[in-house]
Amino acid sequence: MASVFIYHVVGDLTVGKPELAEFYETETVEAAIKAIGESTECGIPVWKKKTHVGIIENGEMRQQRFVGILNSFDIVAFLAKSDCLEDQDKAMKTPVSQVIVPNNSLLKQVDPGTR
Repeated sequence: MASVFIYHVVGDLTVGKPELAEFYETETVEAAIKAIGESTECGIPVWKKKTHVGIIENGEMRQQRFVGILNSFDIVAFLAKSDCLEDQDKAMKTPVSQVIVPNNSLLKQVDPGTR
């Protein structure tokens, strides 16, 4: 399998996949549950909002805005905390920035022609 992978171009592996959607860190846990449920992946990528509208981002700028990937296990662990169990409405309105473990190294941008 590895020998077959070596000869593929990254673009071949991404053909037909949807554009990476941006789910902002200011969104609520409730919105994250809905987004994860509708996602075909195991989690959703979480981003910081763009600071400057209209500026074309390069790869490094986009990498700095990426927070991490939020999955259903993160949500369940958060909602299982005692303070969340006491006030479920407040927990559902909590921004995902308080739930996600930041790790922007999970995103790797490569040129589509990379082998």
